[in-house]
Amino acid sequence: MNNITIGAFEAKTHFSQLLIEVEKGNVIHVTRRGKPIARITSEEFNKKGTAQNTLKKIARRRRNIISKGKFTSNEILIFRDEGRK
Repeated sequence: MNNITIGAFEAKTHFSQLLIEVEKGNVIHVTRRGKPIARITSEEFNKKGTAQNTLKKIARRRRNIISKGKFTSNEILIFRDEGRK
């Protein structure tokens, strides 16, 4: 996966080609006057990002509970079910 940076005018002109690059797994960063304004990614990339964020959240919650040293049966069931969402 490559990161491609392109100006807004050029992105507008070559949008079809950019979509082909996104399908290949590349991420397109669009700039205006050198400042980043947008990112074009595939739906698969966005889904992965969401799953990774969810896993990090689950891990943080588990670490917090483990550090307390207390587990209720309800908490254990919540952990089990949260991984299935």
